[in-house]
Amino acid sequence: MLTEMDAYNRLRPCVDFCRCDCQEIYQLLLVYTLLDNPIQCFHCKGIVDPERISLTEAQTELTAAWRSVFSALYDLWLDSDEYEVWAKTRLMRRNGRVNTLGLETAKALSESLPTYYWWFYDTDDPVPNSCPWCSGPLCTPAKYGVGQCDMCRIVV
Repeated sequence: MLTEMDAYNRLRPCVDFCRCDCQEIYQLLLVYTLLDNPIQCFHCKGIVDPERISLTEAQTELTAAWRSVFSALYDLWLDSDEYEVWAKTRLMRRNGRVNTLGLETAKALSESLPTYYWWFYDTDDPVPNSCPWCSGPLCTPAKYGVGQCDMCRIVV
């Protein structure tokens, strides 16, 4: 059985140049940014070390599992070759595994701190005006993305 410290290693290394240095963290953002740790401070968008917010082993493992799935699809999309359209479709699919797992992960992280989920959006596409989960209108984002749904805790 892994200890919590061993589980935290799945979300490391946590690089110093983009680490959250806020005195207190009030909200989180689950977003893949090509780094091992997809947990960011909603205020400064800096990486949050799982130990700093005392994540449980289950929260840490779920986060690492989502990151693994998302990164695999995102890397295929970035390759811009034969898998690009296929990967993009899966990254945007409402009931697809990557997004249901992402929302499940954000919900689990919300047991520690309120957490928003960053939904994939291709900037080559028209700007979305509705929530990809509930289809409700997106409000102006507080800080990031093109819109957010506070009811679903999704940032697009």
